[in-house]
Amino acid sequence: MQLLYITRSYPPTVGGMEKVNFYLSKELQKRIPTKILAWSGSRKLLPWFLFKSFFQSLLIIYRDHVTHVHLGDALLSPLGLLLKWLSKAKVTVTVHGLDVTYDKFAYQRIVPYCLKQLDAIICISRATMNECTKRGVDEKKCHIVYWGVYPDEFKISASKKDLENIVEHELSQKKVLLTVGRLVPRKGVSWFIENVLPKLKNDYLYLVVGDGSERENITEVIAKNRLENRVLLLGKVDDDKLKIIFNTADLFVMPNIPTENNIEGFGLVLIEACSAGLYAIASDMEGIRDAVLSERTGTLVKPLDTEGFVNAIDRNTTHDREDVRNETVSNFSWNKTAGSYIKIFSKV
Repeated sequence: MQLLYITRSYPPTVGGMEKVNFYLSKELQKRIPTKILAWSGSRKLLPWFLFKSFFQSLLIIYRDHVTHVHLGDALLSPLGLLLKWLSKAKVTVTVHGLDVTYDKFAYQRIVPYCLKQLDAIICISRATMNECTKRGVDEKKCHIVYWGVYPDEFKISASKKDLENIVEHELSQKKVLLTVGRLVPRKGVSWFIENVLPKLKNDYLYLVVGDGSERENITEVIAKNRLENRVLLLGKVDDDKLKIIFNTADLFVMPNIPTENNIEGFGLVLIEACSAGLYAIASDMEGIRDAVLSERTGTLVKPLDTEGFVNAIDRNTTHDREDVRNETVSNFSWNKTAGSYIKIFSKV
């Protein structure tokens, strides 16, 4: 087996898709001969990458006797279909969620059509697979493979004092809730601050790591509810600080809310937090369901259920962090993920 891995999202650009494409491609490279054709530049220049990579891919396929081409996301499926037509290579693709639900007329006409013609569709959750089959993709072609974590990537020794140095607040009498992610409406941060936090005791402090279009609205909600002393917007933080936060917060909160054509494909940051031993309280919806091992690594709550979140948080502030960590790393690993991909490649 000779593999060509094509992705439009790759480091040094920072993001969830960039991270998983990097980890997966490198893990595959350890196991089978793999060429990586990646784009890490501006989205504005993406058409140039697609044009250039078409010819580069054909060259690599014929020069290196490539038998399998894997695409990093569904947007690349038209490129994959052209390569399938023009070569004998088998073509597979990872579908994340938003890359299949993107609500533009032309996109919804082209991408699902192309997906249907490829040899295998690897979905990162059951919710993502459902979105594919709703658009006519043959369920028999679909496979569910979850993202993974490295066992020791986020686990470090840290104390509340280390966290105090980051947030510049005294925390000895506080229970720290944490949300990490891009600040967009579907993440539910504004809803959580306005509806859930006021019903929790004053000893809860809510940390929000990340940035995005929703930040201004979140700031207004904090001010309107006079919660400036109970919510800290930390913005983007570096990896070293994130590890400290993961290892010293009390609960991870993922309060996503339903947003049309804008699904949460999986919840990679949730399993990353759990791999540091942090128990999760999360919305029971979309791909998040697949990232939570119910009542072992987290508790699932009906979306927009204020009392449900309040009760789940109040009864889960104490957990054996090592149990949460062990459950997570034994069920979600890049070793397992890469092995599943290779099995799929070998069967198409």
